[in-house]
Amino acid sequence: MTGPYIQLYLSRLGAMPEDLSLVQSLQQYGNALSRVVGGYFTDRHGRKKIIWVGTMLVSATYLLMALVSDWRLYAVISSVNSFSLFYQPALESIRADSVALDARGRIYAFIQFLSGLTSSLAPLGGAAVVNALGLVDGVRLGFILSGLVGFAIAVARLKYLEETLPSNNAEGFLEAYREALKLIKSSIASMLVVDVLLNLVGAMTFLDNYYMFYYLGVDKTALGVLATVGGLTGLLFTLPAGFVVDKYGRGLALTWGYILGTLNLLIFVLTPPKTRATLPLLLLSAVIGSIGGPLYGLAHDSLRADLVPKEYRGRVFALLGIPPAIAWSAGAMIGGWMYSALGPQIPFIASLALRILLAPLLIALFKDMTRLIDEQLRDNG
Repeated sequence: MTGPYIQLYLSRLGAMPEDLSLVQSLQQYGNALSRVVGGYFTDRHGRKKIIWVGTMLVSATYLLMALVSDWRLYAVISSVNSFSLFYQPALESIRADSVALDARGRIYAFIQFLSGLTSSLAPLGGAAVVNALGLVDGVRLGFILSGLVGFAIAVARLKYLEETLPSNNAEGFLEAYREALKLIKSSIASMLVVDVLLNLVGAMTFLDNYYMFYYLGVDKTALGVLATVGGLTGLLFTLPAGFVVDKYGRGLALTWGYILGTLNLLIFVLTPPKTRATLPLLLLSAVIGSIGGPLYGLAHDSLRADLVPKEYRGRVFALLGIPPAIAWSAGAMIGGWMYSALGPQIPFIASLALRILLAPLLIALFKDMTRLIDEQLRDNG
């Protein structure tokens, strides 16, 4: 609900573009650190308890965010919010534990579709609230609503989730992660390289809403419309994307997801500021990106679950999130500096150029890391 307006909200609280980069970087580092702790407890003490406790903590931090009056305090609380996401490896693991390989794309798509039914319309609600109450008060109300919904989700998770991995007291913390690192080096290294590169390049464009509002001249309502159109397009394409991931393989979906993401950024970069063509071009960019997003995302999440054995998932999923988070933080800092020092368009142009230059390498890696799984899917089909 508040997503399209966070950057504008922080700018009203005194943050400059480079400050927005810092906030995002702190969030990434907090989340990366928390995943290490959460991943260990996920594999040693089960999935369910850590999920609902973490959900409660995240919900509480949203309520605190509604009280801040300075971007620095928001940075501190949002970092705590990110650290409270220590339950993410558990949530990712319990989902992977519950789905067979040859149905994973479709089941993941169905789960994503259900969760997106309300979230895809939330930006329009956010636009209405921001227009009625003003940017600052509107975003604060959004935080309060997010917190209350989060508490309800925590209760539902406590009541309905079923444990998929019993508690065990095997090796200690360091030994457990040494085993996880061995698994990553032996079978998942290519996937980690891809994640690092795409997070570095993608984070350079994180000021997109700030850029659209202040440079392209898109108003607050249009930002909500763009987010809603993108969300609904992604929602409508989620189920077909899941079918493609299972029927035609992870490699094809990753490749086309990447190509469509690059086309989406190309149109975004070419969009002129403050003309009649501005909003239509941004809508086209949002639609194309929202078609590529489910293709890439579902294939990526399915492949990660395919490659990691059940008893390692918490730790491996935790470790796989750390280098990309560091890369994302670096990309965000670079993008924020470029925006302020070199001009608003530069980080988006640089990101596009890197995506084009990296395309041959990444497409080759897609084929390499999906080859065995896609052969198994063909055999099963």
